[in-house]
Amino acid sequence: MILHTIKSSPLSTFSLQDCLKHLSEHDCVLLMNDAVIAVSASLELQPTLLQLHESKRLFILQDDLQARGLHADFGQIIDYAGFVDLTIKCQSQLAW
Repeated sequence: MILHTIKSSPLSTFSLQDCLKHLSEHDCVLLMNDAVIAVSASLELQPTLLQLHESKRLFILQDDLQARGLHADFGQIIDYAGFVDLTIKCQSQLAW
């Protein structure tokens, strides 16, 4: 299981799209920094993100949501302690 961390906005880079193409069945995705925009904006990637949400594999860093004044329409919101737990749970991490 790989933890994919995405930092760039889906409105300015293809990091999120590229990541989603490479996910395996058990990988998790953590949206952080400007990538948190993906859960509050209407994007063509939304169906894929909703599937990740339904399988409990989509996570959003709470501090980054709050810093941008956003709320998540889906996904599991976690704090830094949750980020550490997620890192421990996953075998490796891949930053996008």
